Amino acid sequence: MRFGDYLKSKRKTKSVTQEDLARSLEVSSVYIHQLETGKVDAPSLERCEQLASILEIKIDELWNVAKRERLKRFMDKEDIIQENLEILTEEEKLLINLYRNLDEEMRKDFSGMIFMLLRHTQNEDVQKVLEEFTKCA
Repeated sequence: MRFGDYLKSKRKTKSVTQEDLARSLEVSSVYIHQLETGKVDAPSLERCEQLASILEIKIDELWNVAKRERLKRFMDKEDIIQENLEILTEEEKLLINLYRNLDEEMRKDFSGMIFMLLRHTQNEDVQKVLEEFTKCA
């Protein structure tokens, strides 16, 4: 289920209008409409916590739906094929989860640190990955 459909369903179950939800979140009703129609990314964990509180639903369920959509959008944007995730080690999966939970500014800092670490390696495979990373960044 798409995040927007899920949010709309939960909002309607509680008989909350888009305007009421927007007012409670201190955002515009346009933003709520965009969330429900998928025109903006699924919200952050903090925003999901606010939504869960207002709509009186479980945060874990709401956040899992949001995370799935955020991951799908990221994978589509970066042209990552889902099967490729099956070959990741547990450590790599943990790093991906860490990266996903960073805010935009921290992601930039994190990417910069990775770039600096990798550019000094002599491993040719790592150098190729770094070249690809630099093209995307």
